[in-house]
Amino acid sequence: MRALPLALLLAAAMPMANPAWAQTTSPPAPSAPAPSADERAVAEVFAKAQSALAQRRGATAVGLLSSGSVARLNAIREAARSGDGIRLGKLEPAERFAALGLRRNLSSTELRRLDLGGLADHALEKDWLGPNVIRQAALGPIRVRGDRATALLMVNNRPAIVQADFLREPAGWRIDLTNTLMIGNQFLKGFAAMNNKSEDAYIEELLNKIPVKK
Repeated sequence: MRALPLALLLAAAMPMANPAWAQTTSPPAPSAPAPSADERAVAEVFAKAQSALAQRRGATAVGLLSSGSVARLNAIREAARSGDGIRLGKLEPAERFAALGLRRNLSSTELRRLDLGGLADHALEKDWLGPNVIRQAALGPIRVRGDRATALLMVNNRPAIVQADFLREPAGWRIDLTNTLMIGNQFLKGFAAMNNKSEDAYIEELLNKIPVKK
């Protein structure tokens, strides 16, 4: 993980028309129900985020995240900036990995100067996320339940490990990274145990395998 976990978002599926020959042998398939206002709003925030990432406007993408997501990402940024062992130790493993990765890829001056939006801009400018991840992302059917929504996240036409989560906040629908971070923590803990290493030792091993990209 060389970048903040922003890899999120967009979709819009173009309905496929029945070919003319098929219409002569069977009736057309029933039309899919029109998306609800909430489903359209969720798809719109996803589209805005993907457009912002494609245009390297990281701060704009950060503004489309849920308040809880921003708080957790800021905790990573603050831990990276301070380098304090106690603060780093309070982070979950995937978040600690991200904080230590920031410390390896950014100077102390940059860490003090950049806010979360600035870090996102820097990550996109340096291609930490990778342009293909942004271009190949798509959103599957959206399911809205109250103030939460989920959708299958597709990358290069294949389901991603994590789904896309959304949360309705006073400012509107926002992308929620809570489950993405939780799954990352579970994976890192599991791989550390499989390799008979402590979390810190496994994190260090992973970081040493990733080239520094300033």
